[in-house]
Amino acid sequence: MRTYDKVSLHYMSLFELVTGVIPFDCVVRDQIYFVVSKKDMKNVLAKKGEKIRILNNYIGKKIVVFPYSETKEEFIKDIISDKVKIKNSDNILKLFLNRQDTKKVKKDLEAIKTFLERIYNVEKVLFRW
Repeated sequence: MRTYDKVSLHYMSLFELVTGVIPFDCVVRDQIYFVVSKKDMKNVLAKKGEKIRILNNYIGKKIVVFPYSETKEEFIKDIISDKVKIKNSDNILKLFLNRQDTKKVKKDLEAIKTFLERIYNVEKVLFRW
C-alpha cells in the first residue's frame, strides 16, 4: 500500500472536500496532479471546471486531473495521445512521442512518470522524441 507525505495527504483531503471525489493518487510539483476514476471525472469537471477553479484559487497552484485506466497503455493514451508508441520490456516502459505531443505534455512528464511507477508498478519510464 502506498504511503503519502503530509503535504500530499493535505491536498488529497482538500480535493475530496471540494469535489466529493476520492483521488487514486496525488503528485505535488509546481502543479498538483491527481488521478481519479473516469466516471468521477464528470463530477470533478462539472460546471465548466468550477470545483477545480476553487481549488486553484485556494491552493495557489494549478490543478491537473488525469483519468485512471485499467492498463498503463490506456492511461498513457488518455493523457498524452493515441499516437504515442509504447515499448514495454522487462518492466521498463519506453514512450516515443512526436513533437506536438511533447510540447503538449512537457511540463507533465515527471508526474506522468511518477503515476506510471506508483499505480502500474513500472520500474522505469523513458521518454523519447
